[in-house]
Amino acid sequence: SVMSTKYLGQPFDIHGGGVENKFPHHECEIAQAECASDEAFARYWLHNGMLMIRGEEMHKSLGNFVTLDQAFRHWDPMVIRFFILLSHYRGPIDFTQEAVEAAGKGLQRLHGAVAAVRRHLAATPGEGDGAQEVPEPVATLLERAREQFEESMNDDFGTPGAIAALFDLTREVNTLLAGGEPLARGALEAIDTAYRRMAGEALGILPDDLEKEADEGLSAGLIETLIDIRRELRAAKQWALADQIRDRLGALGVQLQDGPEGTTWTLA
Repeated sequence: SVMSTKYLGQPFDIHGGGVENKFPHHECEIAQAECASDEAFARYWLHNGMLMIRGEEMHKSLGNFVTLDQAFRHWDPMVIRFFILLSHYRGPIDFTQEAVEAAGKGLQRLHGAVAAVRRHLAATPGEGDGAQEVPEPVATLLERAREQFEESMNDDFGTPGAIAALFDLTREVNTLLAGGEPLARGALEAIDTAYRRMAGEALGILPDDLEKEADEGLSAGLIETLIDIRRELRAAKQWALADQIRDRLGALGVQLQDGPEGTTWTLA
């Protein structure tokens, strides 16, 4: 209570914490702060659900926990953030390798669409003022996406619905880019701006430098592909070829770890 009111004032806007802290910790904070000052403590409380590991609550005492440092050895932090945002903050999150990898593929689709827009934008020269106007169909598409995105976010920080709005937009954008008629520069700029505001500024899942992100994603994707091939070779009992993949990756600084949950990798 003392730290919160010292650094945030009283009342402050948002107090977060795990759902298990409602009683007695958060109720105690409210009682202390409001009795001391006779003012409201916080305006909004956001209690997040429990983190699960394959259906069981994650607890250090049970040994079924994963630290952020461990997670970041295997997945890009942006993928972890996207994985978390796919669930509503008040619900439980079941952390599994399959779920995180599926989230990574979804994020790649989103980034791929934005990268395509920016490539078209770089190849489209600027012209007169009229070229900067946004065609009505594109303006309508972007307005609908914005409304869906904001409606979900305004409904108790509904990030799953907000991400669904982004994927609806991405499907339409991919259709426009694949069409025979090239998009005007004004339309491309408006699309890029919409992605930057919603996916970038609001959710923090769109980096400014997608080229660097794409290079890192390609490298990780190639390693995962080799791991999949090695797994198939092991299943076919072609041990020599499987060991050759492991050894050659090791020579490049990629260390494989085989475990009950599958094979993970780290860079030496």
